[in-house]
Amino acid sequence: MKAAASISLDCDETHWPLAILVAEAAVNPEDIRSSVDQIASWLERSEPFALLLIVACNPVPPWDATTVEMAVQRIESAGEAIHRSLLGIAIVAPSVIFDTAWQSLARLRLDMPLEIFEKGTHAVEWLRRSVLAPANIAVDSL
Repeated sequence: MKAAASISLDCDETHWPLAILVAEAAVNPEDIRSSVDQIASWLERSEPFALLLIVACNPVPPWDATTVEMAVQRIESAGEAIHRSLLGIAIVAPSVIFDTAWQSLARLRLDMPLEIFEKGTHAVEWLRRSVLAPANIAVDSL
């Protein structure tokens, strides 16, 4: 597993083209920047991939306005690469934070398949069926 700059985030590329980002503790603005940087590095490959985001903490604090604006700007500036390479996102999170997660994601204006799940197996199956299979991509190592 390749660790991100922040100790509360782990990035896993071993199942590429399924990228996995794990937040093991409540994230802060630096964690968000680190995860956006990691996603940007995956986009630089110019290869299609899906993202599985696992939020293992409960709850995730809402992002402050500055952090949201930074994420929105980065996403908008990478818009073409995102639409070309990032096929979809599945998020695994405790059900108590679903509403907060949806509100935060709505601010990011992502135009792609995106779902939130309580169980990782359901998220992976959804990514395989709804995102990877239509792109003729198989991830057999999970």
